[in-house]
Amino acid sequence: MKQKTWPDRSDGVRFSAFPLSKPNDNEENIILSRRSKIGSKPSLSPTDGPDFSALPFDILTKIAASFNFPNLLAASLVCRSWRDALRPLREAMMLLRYGKRFKHGRGGVRRNLDKALDSFLKGAARGSTLAMVDAGLIYWERGLKEEAIALYQKAAALGDPAGQCNLGISYLHAQPQNHKEAVKWLHQASIGGYTRAQYQLALCLHQGLGVHRNLYEAAKWYLKAAEGGYVRAMYNASLCYSSGVGLSQSRRQARKWMRRAADRGHSKAQFEHGLALFSEGEMMKAVVYLELATRSGETAATHVKNVILQQLSATSRERALLLADNWRALPSSR
Repeated sequence: MKQKTWPDRSDGVRFSAFPLSKPNDNEENIILSRRSKIGSKPSLSPTDGPDFSALPFDILTKIAASFNFPNLLAASLVCRSWRDALRPLREAMMLLRYGKRFKHGRGGVRRNLDKALDSFLKGAARGSTLAMVDAGLIYWERGLKEEAIALYQKAAALGDPAGQCNLGISYLHAQPQNHKEAVKWLHQASIGGYTRAQYQLALCLHQGLGVHRNLYEAAKWYLKAAEGGYVRAMYNASLCYSSGVGLSQSRRQARKWMRRAADRGHSKAQFEHGLALFSEGEMMKAVVYLELATRSGETAATHVKNVILQQLSATSRERALLLADNWRALPSSR
């Protein structure tokens, strides 16, 4: 699928959800019981340290609402009152795990979105923002946008960055659109380091959606998202450096980010990086990137690639295409 070279009003990213750790079904009880038996220590007196059990349960559950399983388990081991208070969230983690199995057809079960949604909703009812986000994703895909937004709002209010990001994107695509609310929640997730939100916020700043158009701020957020591993932001950061829009013009930085995007599967970046290699006389490398771009649907790359192939020996042509066949994208946050 083609990526757009520069943002337009329809540009955006897919909604996102946090990945779930994969504990065994009985892992929670086993670990908790082992920890309680091994290395037991006498209770601390009030002067020895803070009394964690004094934290109200409602505040504790709000703080832990967006925890993944390892963090939730660690919090449950702080003291007995925390263990009891966080039991519903630990149950939500199990439901979230089952829901992901049904959603993706893993763990020996067939794909079943109805069962996945049911598990996610049960996890959401127990207070897990991760489950709220996943349930919202299914509602959105089914066209039930109001239900999705309601779940994203709950997750966002509890500080879940994926919920904040998805809520912001929802406001960009809902009818009627609400650009100011979109920017508000995208900014909230962005300052928390969520790369998808940073990229979306940069698009809003670039286009002037819900905020005054500011190319310098847009470039700043493109670069932050790029540094966090977001491929589309890498490509846009390269364009900013190349044109001097929002960032000091730098051919070296432009080439660096273009190559990083290309190595992570961005088809337009592969095309443009291939052209740059061709202009420098790096024929073999140019063919590899142009072939990758062609396979991803960049038709303009085909002509340039064929011109170069005519200049290579049969052995070099075979080697270049073999390199393309064996190419694998570097990991990214997409």
